[in-house]
Amino acid sequence: MLYFNMSPLKAKKELIYLRILFFSFGLGIMSWVPRFPEVKAALHLTNGGFGSLISTGSLGSVISLLTVGHIVHRIGVKKVLHVASFFLMVTLIILSSTHSSLIFFFTNIVFGASISAFHISINAQGFNYQDRTGKFVITQLSGLWSAGALSTAFISGFLVDRVSLQVHIAVLVALIFIIQTFLFNSLSSQLLKANQDIDIEYNFKELFAGFSFDRMISFGLICAIFLEFALSDWATIYTKEEIGIRSGIHTLPFILFTLTMILGRFTVHNLLPRFTLERLAVYASLLAGTSFLASVFLARTVFATHQAMAFLVICIGCTLGGLGSSFLGPSFMAAANSRSQHPSSVVIGHIGVANIILAFILRWAVAWTAQATSLTIGLLIPGILLLTVPFFAKTLRSV
Repeated sequence: MLYFNMSPLKAKKELIYLRILFFSFGLGIMSWVPRFPEVKAALHLTNGGFGSLISTGSLGSVISLLTVGHIVHRIGVKKVLHVASFFLMVTLIILSSTHSSLIFFFTNIVFGASISAFHISINAQGFNYQDRTGKFVITQLSGLWSAGALSTAFISGFLVDRVSLQVHIAVLVALIFIIQTFLFNSLSSQLLKANQDIDIEYNFKELFAGFSFDRMISFGLICAIFLEFALSDWATIYTKEEIGIRSGIHTLPFILFTLTMILGRFTVHNLLPRFTLERLAVYASLLAGTSFLASVFLARTVFATHQAMAFLVICIGCTLGGLGSSFLGPSFMAAANSRSQHPSSVVIGHIGVANIILAFILRWAVAWTAQATSLTIGLLIPGILLLTVPFFAKTLRSV
């Protein structure tokens, strides 16, 4: 249903600005991930300590998931975006430069909250644009976020050993903040106003008193997407410390994983006429899990003394892992919406909180498994979880 008519030129311009916002969002928040080895070294932490500290951003994300939708409804999207963009810039600069674990801990919580606040706000605006124009753009906008994440991996890989982490992040996020501020002001007349769209409200009574936990969906979702969490945290550290790749190409496995995730999300619809979503999810999760587990095993056993071959095997495993797991997360989210009687915004809140809590627990499990044994053993966990996705795939029949 269209809220009001828009001229084609005005609608096209708004969509361009939204595309840039989604792209810059991915470009900014993922900019430091490929350089995690330097962050870990600056903090003088073990794998277990660093993994635990990184996971604290989940605390801030939970706070945002429970409150920001309600705040957006009360004061509008523009103010929330301005505040979130500012704190994303400030926290990333601090996180990439501090040597204090205590400062990192508190800053990372604010960083996680800012990510979720920005995420909720731009997606609310994206859905609003979709409703007003009748054009289905959310999948495309999500793909542009992934493209931004992929682009920043390329940039980081090139800048390693050439530009310091602190200069790289400070310059990049400052430029992104300036661009985003310009976009917010340019979109001001179209951004959701206070109390305009009830669909984006997170009702406190619903989120707390009426909180529902769909076990099959929540467990299936985290099993499907945890490889993405694990590789975001550990891919570059793994290739540098376990495989021994010291140059900028140690970011390649993460780049390939992200690239094939984008490819899978934009092409999976071509397979749906031939396969049901449930059957496709079973095949894809088995492909992703088996490929990733095999690559990790082969890299540290068969090719343990052949660095180049081990690195090639890991690259292949990450490529197939990204392709196979690409559409699983969105599919479980769609199933959650179909199975729930709550409004979609409440479903997102419920599933988001459950997912963040489960991810927090699993991130600690990987971190301390890596600390007690090795990072190779720790990274077996997300691969094994992918192999359990077929057990939950029957929930996708509702999509």
